[in-house]
Amino acid sequence: MRDIGRKAFQNSAIFLLVFIGVKNLLSALPLRFAREFVHLYGLGDQVQAATFHGILSFLTGTLMLLLVWHLYRRVRIAWLVEILVLTASIVMQIIRYHRFTIPIVLIEGFILVVLALSHQDFSRRADRVSMKRALVFIAISFVLLIGNASVGLHMMQAHINDVHTVAKALYNSLRLLVFMDVSALQIKTLSGRLYADSLITLNWICMTASLILLLKPLVYDPIRSKSDRGRVRNITLLHGQNPSSYLALESDKKYFFGSSVEGVCAYTVVGRVMVCCGDMICDLECGFAFLTEVFGFCRMNGYDLLFLNITDAFRDLYQSAGFGIAKYGEDACFKLDEHTLAGGKIAKVRAAVNHAKKAGITTHEYSPNIHREPEIERRIQGISSEWLQEKKSPEMSFMLGSVGLDNPMDRRYFYSVDSEGDMLAFIVFLPYLEKKAWYADVTRRKPGTPQGAMEMILMDVFSVFRSEGADWVNLGLCPLHNVATGDKATLSEHLFAFIYEHMNDAYDFKALYHAKEKYAPTHWETRYLAFHPKPFSPQFAYAIVKSQNPKGISSLLFSGMKPFAFLAGTSSEKTERNATDE
Repeated sequence: MRDIGRKAFQNSAIFLLVFIGVKNLLSALPLRFAREFVHLYGLGDQVQAATFHGILSFLTGTLMLLLVWHLYRRVRIAWLVEILVLTASIVMQIIRYHRFTIPIVLIEGFILVVLALSHQDFSRRADRVSMKRALVFIAISFVLLIGNASVGLHMMQAHINDVHTVAKALYNSLRLLVFMDVSALQIKTLSGRLYADSLITLNWICMTASLILLLKPLVYDPIRSKSDRGRVRNITLLHGQNPSSYLALESDKKYFFGSSVEGVCAYTVVGRVMVCCGDMICDLECGFAFLTEVFGFCRMNGYDLLFLNITDAFRDLYQSAGFGIAKYGEDACFKLDEHTLAGGKIAKVRAAVNHAKKAGITTHEYSPNIHREPEIERRIQGISSEWLQEKKSPEMSFMLGSVGLDNPMDRRYFYSVDSEGDMLAFIVFLPYLEKKAWYADVTRRKPGTPQGAMEMILMDVFSVFRSEGADWVNLGLCPLHNVATGDKATLSEHLFAFIYEHMNDAYDFKALYHAKEKYAPTHWETRYLAFHPKPFSPQFAYAIVKSQNPKGISSLLFSGMKPFAFLAGTSSEKTERNATDE
């Protein structure tokens, strides 16, 4: 809470910069020359001084407003520039004393003190390449402009008074460029006025461009390559304990690799939030060291941090590190040596499997890494395309994988066919827990598929994985199910529970739960959100939605997508698929 209070105090000072910047812009408006506004402007400043320094007021106001956003993002160079600008502004206010000098100096002084005391929090460094270019740009433009001003002013003695030597021209050009006070040159002709104005304009274009380059924050985003993806695959197969771990290999992910430990975070960035797919992927004993590196990465980039669908493995570590933790739902998990088709709980599935067998439906595994069969892949892609057309809503990403036939790697493909050999449905499984567990990621079927085609795949898959020595099969998340149990439920968990109970029409949470429950899971494993800083805020909710829908929220509205589908952290694909399996 102390960190939140300090940040809020800093943000209040940054907000006051907006007031100062707007004040400077207003003082530079042409209205000050109108007779009816002379008195109004005279209340705040001397009209003559306002006329002389109108351009300077406009530029300093613009500069302050430009710096506000970068200060909010805690960019170090913006902090340094603002310290210099505020110091110069306070000095100028005192020199040009007017009736509002004291309140303005007090406000600027307060901002200056807050920024000075908070120097450690403004740690996001600027991009080194942009900084070098900016510094070279500043040096070249300054030298050229001063040289040009000195020589040019000396050559234009017929148009400008009081220019007799190069030294005098250099002195006057410095006054012109720094203070934009053309009256110091005693310009005699229109050509002299045009020359001075163009010189000021050119100089400030150069300075503004340099400032923009200086303020470009450094984004630590390692270049993704085949070697990176191979490295991620090795780490994931060794340390991936979260069912979502293998999704790190999808092309929509960015990677942060550990330097002191072997680990990786698969993430995307939404606004100022680093959204991570599942948990950190590293050895459990190295979790603290790797989380420290992730925090450092976020601090340098000015990011808040959000982990989606974490397990209990790192939950205590996140909580001890100051994360907010909220239960997000439960995964339907099957301990293969305990699961059976016997009993009343699984009667519907048993009946569906029997119906499929009588109809001549059979299941098969396709192994593209052993032998590619273009016809099978064509049918899989055809079912996927047909399903997407029928769904009529944006395809989700980030927390959902792709069919992945272009690079199957460790995926397992199972499909069902009817008595005539026509493919009806397929499921793509992803490995975790060193291939001792398998996660049903992509599940699709043709419209009008007969009863039992999907159930039969799953029951046969259970047998295959059991015979290979696997321990678990996971059918994925039931979002917001059973989230506010016990007396220690958080405010966000109570909010999720309210959505689950009272907004079921917006997203069929309960149908999804019942569709998975019919398979009689042996375990319901809790999944959480971990977010830093606390509390859970609208920016985190937006990050959940946007990360899974890169096309934007507007595409959801125009497509008729149920609004809570993305907030739920699972796909409408699975909702529709499982609901129709009921």
